Amino acid sequence: MNAELLLHYTNILLIFSSLFFAFFLLSLNSKNRLANIFLAIFLIIRTIDILPSTFSKINLIPVLDILRMDIGAYFQAPLLFLFMLSVIYHDFKLSTRHLTLFLPFLIGSVLLIPNFYLASPSDRFSFYNNYTQTFEGKISYVLATLQNLLYIIVTFVVLSKYRKLLYENYSKSTETNYRWLFQMNVICLILFIFAMAKNIYRFGDHYGLISFLRFSTSLVMLAFTYWLIYKALNAPDLFRGISSKLKLASTLQKKNNKPEEVDLIKQKSKLEKFMTENEPYLDSELTIRKLAKQMQMEERDLSVLINRDLKMNFYELINTYRIDKAKQLLKDASLSKLTISEILYEVGYNSKSSFNSAFKKITGVAPSTYRKKS
Repeated sequence: MNAELLLHYTNILLIFSSLFFAFFLLSLNSKNRLANIFLAIFLIIRTIDILPSTFSKINLIPVLDILRMDIGAYFQAPLLFLFMLSVIYHDFKLSTRHLTLFLPFLIGSVLLIPNFYLASPSDRFSFYNNYTQTFEGKISYVLATLQNLLYIIVTFVVLSKYRKLLYENYSKSTETNYRWLFQMNVICLILFIFAMAKNIYRFGDHYGLISFLRFSTSLVMLAFTYWLIYKALNAPDLFRGISSKLKLASTLQKKNNKPEEVDLIKQKSKLEKFMTENEPYLDSELTIRKLAKQMQMEERDLSVLINRDLKMNFYELINTYRIDKAKQLLKDASLSKLTISEILYEVGYNSKSSFNSAFKKITGVAPSTYRKKS
């Protein structure tokens, strides 16, 4: 079976899977419907983009085919970016400023007006047949490539901020939420590299590897689609976001002058006393907002105290107290009948892997080993 035939069958499977998943997302009654819509539109556009190359009987007029190619080139990256934002922030809303995300598409379309859209039918057809070799076609490719690369870079920056916000505001391990979005962007980077290599060959009149590159791109896209389906069906909790109003402690610090040494000692003592006496960390759903409310403190002040003055994030602070409590329970001979699983739930964890990882990081040994040595 040659590469062209493999590409054909891979694309058919990709089209079927993408459309099936897209319509599933559109019909799904979900709290985060906006994210589902963005992802569904992305899959539909991706499907339309490969339809003519998969089914030779589909012959679009030049205007529609150029429009199809431009939408495929310019719309996919912004849609995935909007999808990611709507997943990260549960209060994400579309606004007119998001229209700027599609500015490259507008620029590319404007460039085509003189020599394509306003040209005579014969000139338009000639332009269409040589589109990849025209000045406008090459500019469009460069513009779309730069746009896609920019979105990948910006996405990594946004994800880095998201991860910090998670650790600064939540005691529950949310690394999985960050990880799957990071993985999604890595796959997008791989797709970008394959697509760029494919287009370099296409624009440079080198067709030796074009079939292999097309097949590789479709195969990665197919894997990406099935990976998204798996995540959506098996991990619906991943689609729960955080508030867009959350601020990093580093930005809050600029608004807070460092307190006097006496006041700082009082604040640290207050926090330590409250954690020891009230044990709020036993709540598996504890957040910095909840803790601030319980302590009758401003959330901003508590965040700055933990991140700047204690030099740790909220997640690390709560983990420290939880592991200390777990160590007490593991050393208590009267509680020897308690299993490790029972202890981890007792101290505020709801995941064995998170507990084992945190315990080993702090103590250097696994919980079972620590119990035997105690």
